[in-house]
Amino acid sequence: MKDLLSLGYLGLYGDADEWRRFAVDIYGMQPVYDGEVLRLRADERAWRLAVEPGTSPGVAYVGIEVESSQHLGDVMARIKKAGLDVTEDKHLALARNVVRLARTTAPDGTPIELFTGAMVMSDPFLSPTGAKFVTGKAGLGHVLLLVPDLAAALEYYTKVLGFRISDAVRVAEGSDAYFLHGGLRHHVIALASIPGANGLDHIFTEVDSITTVGRAWERVEAGAAPVVRTLGQHANDPVTSFYARSPSGFAFEYGVNATVIDDEDTWIFKRYDSIYLWGGHIGPAGHL
Repeated sequence: MKDLLSLGYLGLYGDADEWRRFAVDIYGMQPVYDGEVLRLRADERAWRLAVEPGTSPGVAYVGIEVESSQHLGDVMARIKKAGLDVTEDKHLALARNVVRLARTTAPDGTPIELFTGAMVMSDPFLSPTGAKFVTGKAGLGHVLLLVPDLAAALEYYTKVLGFRISDAVRVAEGSDAYFLHGGLRHHVIALASIPGANGLDHIFTEVDSITTVGRAWERVEAGAAPVVRTLGQHANDPVTSFYARSPSGFAFEYGVNATVIDDEDTWIFKRYDSIYLWGGHIGPAGHL
């Protein structure tokens, strides 16, 4: 099996009280605090999302988990060979509750933290809504990044970091989005290039029940958060999900039944003509 890469955690700038209402009351994450930082649990890990004070809302860092110290060293070597900066940071590793961590910045400007050895808590995860998140080796979920140069981004995330292309979807005439996996989860990173847009478009988290998704959708539909896209089923990774606008400005996708790539050697690359099989209509807070 090829090296495993997954979305380990995400750091955000935003208002902690607003994020607590959003992530806890709507989606069922468990809040914990580390000083001024709100951390949100979704499983046995110490945390999966961190909301930090900042001058403007947005993404602070994307945590990519690698499976071993050897794998971390290999990725760091490829980053240096590509002429890019990467720094191992022991103090930051301690703050993030991981054994080893290296920080770098992708050519599109995304702050990346590569890490291994995340902390597992003795206290069980307790969801206030009864949600059971699907994580494990497949990781927290995925992020969609809007990049200024799609070809350069594909080169970096595949040749340097080591992700592999799952498939592509036509998002506009003459423009495709690419979906990259690191083993198991259909995609960990998705990339698209849209004129005038740059940065984190959305994060996806998965739960084990359509009932859990449906109840969260009803809360959003009733006004708990602005609707970006209505409930619908994607075409390439046929997850059923919806999107709401987060307090940090990007969208938050919540869904069920995401694809798992069990055997990379037999996986066939495909290009899809549509994002959705059904639903997924742009809501009042949608922009794409």
